[in-house]
Amino acid sequence: MASSKPLVIDLFCGAGGMSTGFEMAGFEVILGVEHIDTYAETFANNHKTAETICGDIRKVSVDQVKDIIGDRKVSVICGGPPCQGFSGAGRRDNKDPRNSLFMDFIRMVDGVKPDYFVMENVPGILTMKNEKGLAVIEIIKEEFKKIGYNVRWEKLIAADYGVPQKRRRVIFIGSKDDKNFPIVYPKKTHGENVNSKGQSKLDVGIEPVKEWLGAGTVLMPKEEVPANYFHTQKMIDGFRRRKERNKKNGKGFGWQLIKPDKPCYTLSARYWKDGADALVYYSETEVRMLTEDECALIQTFPKKYKFAGSKRDKYTQVGNAVPCLMAKAIAKQLLLNIRIYMSNSPIPDEDVLNKFLVSDLKELCVLHGLKESGRKSELISRLCDK
Repeated sequence: MASSKPLVIDLFCGAGGMSTGFEMAGFEVILGVEHIDTYAETFANNHKTAETICGDIRKVSVDQVKDIIGDRKVSVICGGPPCQGFSGAGRRDNKDPRNSLFMDFIRMVDGVKPDYFVMENVPGILTMKNEKGLAVIEIIKEEFKKIGYNVRWEKLIAADYGVPQKRRRVIFIGSKDDKNFPIVYPKKTHGENVNSKGQSKLDVGIEPVKEWLGAGTVLMPKEEVPANYFHTQKMIDGFRRRKERNKKNGKGFGWQLIKPDKPCYTLSARYWKDGADALVYYSETEVRMLTEDECALIQTFPKKYKFAGSKRDKYTQVGNAVPCLMAKAIAKQLLLNIRIYMSNSPIPDEDVLNKFLVSDLKELCVLHGLKESGRKSELISRLCDK
């Protein structure tokens, strides 16, 4: 039986953070492409209804992908291609995305022609230029324009969407220009110092913004943490010396200590080395790394999510991932857009409607000629009775 959910293909899927978020929002992921075998194994183990291609995307043809899709319509292609070009033979500009795996992302979008694409990258891409001084983001915009897609980009903070981490990422969203689908970014559900700003919780029909979640919400009790995650005094002293040296040189941080009531610092793929990105501090002599499971929870992977490979592999997979709840927020907004603007689209069922913000439900009510005032439950009831 064909799925009624919009379909997604995840390129450069890694462990599956983006896919997990899209599934949380009500999409069905039908394919993941990943060249590192351990990552592909993790993806396959946790997304059993999706096909997995483990291989170099440069060697994956559009026809191969279409064979998997069959006659199904793909709504979204997502992924995080590295936009730094290949250095090596000849005079290729390694800062130009046209010399990188980004062009394979373009190739797949052009071949499959989804309604939307979502592409994730690091904030540094906003200021990156190639050797001729051209802004990388403008090159990206132009390349998508060539294949018939409008594109926007925004820098999002994961903590604004319920992730206990201050991870910043640039999210590109594109839509087919012949369909005129809107490009709308998700509204923030969380914020910093919200309670001190005196936000009213009595505003009818307005979703209250919640306080940022602190890393302490996922930390294990100290007594349950295995001893091998705690650093030796020699290592702790080394961190302090490195911090002073970096401070004097005006670069680097040496180490960063988690404040339990604040979102965690960004977890990187190198966390396995010493955990300096984000350490748990108990006293001058008790400092430890986060466990692999704690890192996964900070990235908002479900507790049941299973990672393949060694301890180092697990840290690296988690550090490279898109936080699931941030991906979910992006996906929810796309789902609303797809439901509203697709011709003859039925009103989603109650389970899907419950995932929408009040403002989104009001848009649906207007679209279907219904009264748009009232509480969330009233709006959902009105839509379900349509």
